Amino acid sequence: MRRLAAAIFAGFALLAPASAQDDWQAGAGEDWRKVLAAAKQEGSVVVLAPAAIAKAIGEGFQRDTGIAVVSVGGSVSDQSTRLEREAQAGSVTIDVAIGGGTELLTLHLPGHLEPIKPKLLLPGVKDPAKWVGGRMHWFDKQQAYMLKTSNWVHGWPVINSKEIDVSKIVTWKDLLKPEYKGKIAAYDPRLGGPGQSAAAFLAHQFGIEFVRQLYLGQQVTYTRDNRQLVEWAARGAYPIVLGAIQFEVERFKRAGMTQLAVPLLSDGHGSLTSGFGVVKMPKGAPHPNAATVFVNWFASRPGHIAYASSMLESSTRTDAQIDAVPGYVTPKPGVKYGLDQYSEDWYKNERPKIGKTLLDALGGR
Repeated sequence: MRRLAAAIFAGFALLAPASAQDDWQAGAGEDWRKVLAAAKQEGSVVVLAPAAIAKAIGEGFQRDTGIAVVSVGGSVSDQSTRLEREAQAGSVTIDVAIGGGTELLTLHLPGHLEPIKPKLLLPGVKDPAKWVGGRMHWFDKQQAYMLKTSNWVHGWPVINSKEIDVSKIVTWKDLLKPEYKGKIAAYDPRLGGPGQSAAAFLAHQFGIEFVRQLYLGQQVTYTRDNRQLVEWAARGAYPIVLGAIQFEVERFKRAGMTQLAVPLLSDGHGSLTSGFGVVKMPKGAPHPNAATVFVNWFASRPGHIAYASSMLESSTRTDAQIDAVPGYVTPKPGVKYGLDQYSEDWYKNERPKIGKTLLDALGGR
């Protein structure tokens, strides 16, 4: 196992991007130069971010600006809880938070976030031509507080092609065949995360009865460990898995587990998400100028490349599409996806309902 882990991480290290230092500030005006000078006086920026991207963004930002990043550790859920408590107490120690959508409910709607949009000063950030679809992508309705730096497809199955004939699974309903009973595992769909995201897509696409037939009727085994889930598929313990994330799938494939296949099923192509690619600024940040410089950098090409190459999520910038991002997560023009799970309306109104529906249908945690 140690050799496998070493091979996985060695392969992933090859994805480290080159600097885009020479052009990301092109055309910047005096307002930017003043903020940058003040940020250097502040000396550092405190950033909440998933561990998987902390090194890449920390090194990249310091390389491109000379300003140090102080990364805050802990799980994403622990980070979100800390930020919420600090905001409620009016004693914020965090300058910028990068993560999922939780802060829409815990920080944005209660009024604890600073608008990012007025702080985006660089021409290369404000230029609509630099963004997929000719516009910035926002989580919040105001299109000012929660910037989405990734947009990708989730909800696909992963299949061990040595154990299962992939050509016989062309629709989601094929997974209900008796021969697959007891051979499927999933990230636990009864709590938030990739498991619920995948199950929510299936419930939206086919109804909750299909979800019940699949997860209960086929005796699906649950885990809350992303790495374990993909390892089960790679080793054939459970040759079909649901709710996996591409970060783990591609790590195992780079370690030689090329039997992992991700088919595009004809009756449902997945749903859109931004994963951990949403950036926010809490009110009362201790280093406001450094925070402004950071969000401009993160919204620029080098920031997007650092994130996309670490998480393997499709960038929302046209100039930050990288080959390492697998095709099965990249939205295809003309393809209709089940739903966008990172829109304010869905996240605020529909997500709580579907979470309860899944819990009721699949049993307690």
